[in-house]
Amino acid sequence: MPRVAARALSAALPALAVGVASAHGADVGGGGWSVDPYIAPAMLVSLLLQCIGLARMGAAARSRIAPPRRALAYALAQATLVIALFSPLDARADDSFAWHMAQHLLLMLVAAPLFAMSNMHHVAMFALPMTGRRGIGRITGALPGGRRGGTSRAAPWLAALAFTVGLWAWHAPALYEAALEHRAVHTAEHLVFLVTSGFFWRTVATSGDRRLSPAAAIVLVSLVGLQGGLMAALITLAPRPLYAHYAATAGVGDQQIAGLLMWVPASFIYLASTVLALRRMMSTTSRPDVTTVRRAFR
Repeated sequence: MPRVAARALSAALPALAVGVASAHGADVGGGGWSVDPYIAPAMLVSLLLQCIGLARMGAAARSRIAPPRRALAYALAQATLVIALFSPLDARADDSFAWHMAQHLLLMLVAAPLFAMSNMHHVAMFALPMTGRRGIGRITGALPGGRRGGTSRAAPWLAALAFTVGLWAWHAPALYEAALEHRAVHTAEHLVFLVTSGFFWRTVATSGDRRLSPAAAIVLVSLVGLQGGLMAALITLAPRPLYAHYAATAGVGDQQIAGLLMWVPASFIYLASTVLALRRMMSTTSRPDVTTVRRAFR
């Protein structure tokens, strides 16, 4: 594995340590640090697949699929998961809606976009034997819409819909309270947030290809940002606590802070992605067609 990629992935080594500790039921470092017994092993497996995949890649494939900036994006995404799920932030989220909202934003608007930019799924395929890769290809191809899903123009909109439905469903009081009371349900909530937002940001990160034009990416991100702003407004302006769990420990003030976190910082992230899509659109439209230029000088 090249030195640059190794250094980038070294930033994710805390996740490796957390995964090993979780397997032995250890309290990592004390001071409020803990582990999720479901997510930590998955992070460990993912990290190992990335390391093996990068090591098996040829130089040409590595420069095309996993250049240093993408390896760095993966490492930063893993580090973000460690902060969101294993640091004292997770313990504080049990008693504070604001801290819980910060945790969700780290998952959906920081870790997920970084994973989307890292090409982690392509790298992981190189860690598998050829029979394993072909098996995955057959399975995905056999799924309804599997062969066309990667290039279908409907895929980005379905990803945005899944992201939106997951966000609203898990913030409904019944499901939200269940997640606070049961660890397995809480883990499922985090996985839904991470997976659905990851698919959404992947379609945005790859806008400009045949699935999603930069102009459509601008519309898509704007719509997702608007629905997030609507939820933030409902949370911020609610006259009483929406969740009984926080009513006794935090109150309306904490809920208002949670709504503002979802409203303001999240809006800047959606705005930044819109600006990037706009920049991509302008660079695409302003780039001269090489064939046309050559014909003009014949």
